[in-house]
Amino acid sequence: MSVDARNSLVQSLHDHNPWWEQGTAAFTLPARQKSDFYHLARPDRSGSQFEDQPLLGLVGRRGAGKTTLCKQFIHHRIEAGAEPERFLYLPFDADPLYQLQSDEQLRRAVRYYESRILGRLDSPEPHFIFLDDVHQIEHPGKPTIDGWGAPVVDILDDAADRYVIVTASAEVQVERELESAGFPENQYDTQPILPEKFRDYLFTLYSDLEESERRVSPTSIRSGEKSLPAALESGETGPLLGELRGKYEKIEDVEPRIQSKVVDYLAMGGTISYEYDGVIDSASNLTTTDYTRLREEVRDALYQEVPGFESIKTIADLERLCALAAHNRGSDPIRYQELVELFDVDRRTIADSYLPALADLYLLTGVTEYDNARPRSVRLYLRDTGLVTALADGNADRVLSDFDREADLARVAGFDHSMRFAYGVNAAQESERDPSVQFWRGRQGEVDFVLDIDDTPVPVVLAYRPPIDDSLDVITEFLDEYDVPVGFLLTGDTVSTEEPITLRENRVIQLPYWFYLLLC
Repeated sequence: MSVDARNSLVQSLHDHNPWWEQGTAAFTLPARQKSDFYHLARPDRSGSQFEDQPLLGLVGRRGAGKTTLCKQFIHHRIEAGAEPERFLYLPFDADPLYQLQSDEQLRRAVRYYESRILGRLDSPEPHFIFLDDVHQIEHPGKPTIDGWGAPVVDILDDAADRYVIVTASAEVQVERELESAGFPENQYDTQPILPEKFRDYLFTLYSDLEESERRVSPTSIRSGEKSLPAALESGETGPLLGELRGKYEKIEDVEPRIQSKVVDYLAMGGTISYEYDGVIDSASNLTTTDYTRLREEVRDALYQEVPGFESIKTIADLERLCALAAHNRGSDPIRYQELVELFDVDRRTIADSYLPALADLYLLTGVTEYDNARPRSVRLYLRDTGLVTALADGNADRVLSDFDREADLARVAGFDHSMRFAYGVNAAQESERDPSVQFWRGRQGEVDFVLDIDDTPVPVVLAYRPPIDDSLDVITEFLDEYDVPVGFLLTGDTVSTEEPITLRENRVIQLPYWFYLLLC
């Protein structure tokens, strides 16, 4: 019996879109919603980020929650009264047969949807087509197959009030395909989806923290008269300090409950905890098998997705670079010359190929020294502390019992959340700048993170353990050197303080590390 592979996707459409018949009963979704859901779906406002342009790309590593976010949006809209027929979902990673002659399969699937499903409706309201894992159907070596870009251009041209959402592992995979199809840059946008933040994990455990009187929203410190940008412009720290204290007061009575979960988050990171079936109250509930699976998923992703990066010749080197970052944990900058000797490649390969590829896949970010045009070293930060644990320790036991290891992971998570904070602030200011976080060396010591906020450097120093006087000195040195009105000193639980949020030296806002994570 012959198999017509070109019809495999069409034949499975109803299996992949059970809400057409079952409505909201078709969904099995996590009880929690990542913070990404709120800015994508805008549940308290009209419209959504999906409708801001004809095409939106959700990009991020496997397991970050792209598919779940798409289905949460579909569920949310159907629950709010939209007809289930307005949503078509096509998963190109669900069956390798869907990837054969994928351009024709995509066109056939949409034609079927238009005539058999969407055609049931009379009103011309918006409808949405979700193409999941489109990087699986790029065919750069097969000139007779269009990939997905050209069919998507046709799909959007064929109907009004149609929005297409694609998911991929990296932004470059979306940009490259749309450029080859001649799709205008102003007609699409991309949104990175990263592993769970600390606030996402915390809200999973304690849903009461999402209630309006408890929820610590970062919006007012991103924009407005009490925001960080306003403090940088005016030189006045009072309004920002007061806003931070007001947010802290919302949750100060449950501070011990929040503090106790920091180490669990550091040990698990944002991928294992999100993928796990059910809420993980403690990292001690995870096994070595869980971390092994995470490590293998990253390895598989590298070998499946990096071949699209033409400059990468030795994919195994990327996994080795991740392992090096896991063992170093951002504790010390690594000289480029040392990397050249370790990997037996030239500096350009490290700086212009390996590190950008890992950054594009949201696995690892290489950080150079602020205000240094010719950096000789780089800090390596993995973007998920769970992956650090998987590569360096194999399980959570050491993190949960070794305060030094906990402090190391706090630095890694601090970098990741600082990147998110910089992104959120710049986005709120409608700046198109990519987030930038670097380090800085002064006479008094080192600033862990220098955030680029609309061309102004903001120093952030982590004092996870006492004493903190040296940390205060290095921030003050930076503020004097670059004439910046405000910096942040983050303190761990073992640092004693009379006021959890206080102003030091008139320019340094000292606040708990866990509270900073919550604001990012």
